[in-house]
Amino acid sequence: MSRLREALPSFELTVERYDSVSTVVVSGELDLATAPRLSAAVAEHGDAKLLVLDMTATTFIDSTGVRALLQAERRSVGSGSRLVVVAGKGVVRSVLELCEVDGRLTLVSDHPAPAAEPRALTDG
Repeated sequence: MSRLREALPSFELTVERYDSVSTVVVSGELDLATAPRLSAAVAEHGDAKLLVLDMTATTFIDSTGVRALLQAERRSVGSGSRLVVVAGKGVVRSVLELCEVDGRLTLVSDHPAPAAEPRALTDG
C-alpha cells in the first residue's frame, strides 16, 4: 500500500530594491513555518526609507503571519522608515480587518513605489 504525501505549501520571498525603496513580495502561505523568513527580510532591509510588503500573492496568513507584520511595523517606526502593506482585496486584507489591525498598519491596494528597474534578490 502506498502512502500519499502531502506536498508542503509553497512559499517564496522576493526582495526588490530601488534607491531607498525595498519591496518584499510574499507568495504562498505565511504561517508559523515561514514567518521567520519574512522577519529576516524585514530586518535585512530595514535601512530603506520605504519598506513595501507586497502580500497580493499570499494565499494564507495565520496569527503568526499577522504578528510578523505587526513586528515589521514596530521595527520600521523604530528605525524611522515607513512600512506599507500591499494587501489587495484578498485573504490578507480580510484577515487583517478581522483581527482589527487594519487601522494600525498602512494597507494599500497597489504598490506605492515608482515604476523603475528594480534590483531583485530571491529567497525561494
